Amino acid sequence: MKFLNYVTKAFATLLIISALTGSPLYAQTTDKVVLHISNPLKMTMLVNNIKNLRKSLDKDAVIAVVVNGPAVARFSSSFSSRKQLDEILQQDADVSICSFALKNKNISKEQLYEGVSYLEDGGVIRLVKLQQEGYAYIKP
Repeated sequence: MKFLNYVTKAFATLLIISALTGSPLYAQTTDKVVLHISNPLKMTMLVNNIKNLRKSLDKDAVIAVVVNGPAVARFSSSFSSRKQLDEILQQDADVSICSFALKNKNISKEQLYEGVSYLEDGGVIRLVKLQQEGYAYIKP
């Protein structure tokens, strides 16, 4: 009986602390995932990973894609087809392209397909910041 009384008091204390601090006892989290692609030969795997994530995770899950290295060409008019990019965008994923990789491939910001973001500070900085914000990192 004393144990039950102790548990009740402990729970009541947690409720009071929660109310005073504004911190919920249980915080529902949104799934956040960043996929990093640098190898253009992994594009099909990237698209499939995103589709599978969208099917399996909560509908409110945040999916980000960071592109650097040779893969940046797949997201610009220097590549003949934007079919895979359209498949990614249909899954409500945010696609960001590294400015340094674009420069190395002699691709201008203006050549990027519509629907992608330009990362002035580069892809690696974006990856670091997203992981600091709690994003799970996946490299297809």
